Amino acid sequence: MKSKNIYLLIILIFLFFAFGEVQILYAYSEIPVENGGELTGTITFNGKPPVNQLSKVVLNPEYCGNTVYEETYSVNPQNQGLENVVISIEGIEKGKKANDLPVVLEIMKCHFAPHVIAGMVGNSYEVRNMDPILHNYHTRLDGKTILNMAMPPQGANIKKPLSQVGIIDASCDAHTFMKGAIFVAPNPYFAVTDKDGNYRISDIPPGKYRVKIWHEKLPSQEKEVDIPAQKKVNLSLEISSK
Repeated sequence: MKSKNIYLLIILIFLFFAFGEVQILYAYSEIPVENGGELTGTITFNGKPPVNQLSKVVLNPEYCGNTVYEETYSVNPQNQGLENVVISIEGIEKGKKANDLPVVLEIMKCHFAPHVIAGMVGNSYEVRNMDPILHNYHTRLDGKTILNMAMPPQGANIKKPLSQVGIIDASCDAHTFMKGAIFVAPNPYFAVTDKDGNYRISDIPPGKYRVKIWHEKLPSQEKEVDIPAQKKVNLSLEISSK
């Protein structure tokens, strides 16, 4: 057994030096979840939210507008609900069936819509240019380019696999104010908050878990939760810029 582990380590070291990185595979098994629990809540912003950056449009101002606000901080003034926060449950290796439909990111009026999407590793995502102008879709993972492709006006869609867990940063090289994010999780237990800051994750196997709360610019948080069988657990919290 020891010699087998050493042999595997040698192979991994060889792959690292030969190709610069080693793709880590995350095993997840789909099983029936008959007594699953549910995690719900609302994520709110504490205090006055930061101001989104205003950018001057250089290319295609006749379509995009002369100036465009970034969409980093989307706070509902009615309840301080924070949109585009990803809630993910870590450590679940067996559970509900993953959604096998691709997650969709549309380019509309020089914006990524939704601003943040989430999917499970092993699934795929599709990018659609709905605009009558050229965009240059560029994605990076840990600062490293994974895709850089021109998208003609209302041209063919791009469909790519979500092959690695992490945060994919999306941008447009033609319109540098365009920013978005793709959260790739190791299991299907995640959700993105809506415009009111609400989220819901269902069919969770009973147990104790660590929950990660992620926003593209605000400090991430982690919480411990206990999910009883067939019970609904509320995890609501405030996030601030400090």
